[in-house]
Parts: sequence; structure tokens; C-alpha cells
Amino acid sequence: MTVQTLALCCKAFLAVLLLAAGGAKLADLPGFAATVRLFAPRALGSRLPAAIAAGIAIGELALGAASLTSPQAGWLNVAVFAAGCGFAIVSVVGYVRHPGTPCRCFGALSRRAFSPAGIGRSMAVAACAAVAAWPAGQALAVVGAAGRLGLLAGGTLVAGGAYSAAAALGAGRDPLAGRA
Repeated sequence: MTVQTLALCCKAFLAVLLLAAGGAKLADLPGFAATVRLFAPRALGSRLPAAIAAGIAIGELALGAASLTSPQAGWLNVAVFAAGCGFAIVSVVGYVRHPGTPCRCFGALSRRAFSPAGIGRSMAVAACAAVAAWPAGQALAVVGAAGRLGLLAGGTLVAGGAYSAAAALGAGRDPLAGRA
């Protein structure tokens, strides 16, 4: 496997991961907003963290869809790498400040808490994003209009499936359950 092929595989993996995470967060906005509140100053009130949670979920969906359908756009690699580094930072700070508290990285689908294992997973995502930022050969990254539509349809299925699963699991569940 060439470095370029590995970079494209990492790019596709991260795009699908972002789509699933964004869809699941969107289905569990109250739960994810509870996690955002852990990092927000109390003076912000309850509405701004909810808006931030919605913005993060929509941003992940947009970034995942753009990255999946436009693999040749190099600037997206930088954005995905920045997001991966952001996940790692949140994981470390979450573990230091709120160990054992649910992270809601995948909305109601995520039962895991801020932990050393979570830090390891987020570091692996950031490392994969670094590999994905490796310039891929243009011949490998070219996707035509029909291919983009197909990838977008597939990405929509991933996000929709994660949304549906998170909505089903989160129905009637207290978003603050499990808080330390």
C-alpha cells in the first residue's frame, strides 16, 4: 500500500467518523449540550451551550460530507486535522477536569466517559488525520460528479443511521445521567 493510498483510506475513515458523530450528536443535542456545558463558563447560561452543541454537530456533518465528496481538496485535510487535534484536546481536558463523566462524542450512542482510553482513541484519530493530510496523488483523488453524488448518498445513510440509532437509544434518557 502506498502512502497516498493510506492517506486516502484515513481520509475516508475520518469523513465517515465525522458523519456518524455529527448525526448522533444531532439526535442527542440535550445530552451533548450537557457535555459542552462542562467546558463552558457558567455565565453563558444554558442556551449558548445548546447552540454550540448544535453548531459542533452540524459542523462535523458538513466537514465529513465535504471531505468525503471532495478528497482532492487539500484545505479540507487541514480542517479535519484541526478537528482531530480539537478532539484530542477536549479528551485530555475532559479527563483532567471531569474524569468518568460521559463524553457524548457520539451522542446517545457513546456510553464511554472521559478516560485514558478515550485519550488514546482521540490521539489515534488525530494521528489518522495527520496521515490523511499527506498529499494524495491527483489520479487517486479525482471524483466525478456522479461519484460525488454517490459518496454524498452513502454519507447521508451513515449520518442518518447514526442519528436514528442515537435517537432510539436516547429516547427518554436523562441527558445528565452518569454525570460525576
